[in-house]
Amino acid sequence: MRSYDLERRRYPRVPQTLEIEVNPVPPFDSAESAMSPILGRAQNISKGGLCFLSQQPISQSSLLRCEMCAVDVPVPIPTLLLVRWTKKPKVRGNNYLSGLQFLF
Repeated sequence: MRSYDLERRRYPRVPQTLEIEVNPVPPFDSAESAMSPILGRAQNISKGGLCFLSQQPISQSSLLRCEMCAVDVPVPIPTLLLVRWTKKPKVRGNNYLSGLQFLF
């Protein structure tokens, strides 16, 4: 990891694999109908957000309704997330990584 990456992070990352379903929230004044959910998984998680691995890109600044499934937890955990960045790694084929910030 590069030294400037460490300096930009507020919270330490914890390696964690969680199955996640995110649903883009259309803008309030939009006539768009609900979009299809995006399935993926967290690669790591922190107090401030998570790194999301999926097979499709997610637009920066998108608002996402999210449900996370954790081991030994019988119900999904709901949260609201903001997409901070999305990139296509060179080594992972058709996958995309997105940095998602917890809003609450």
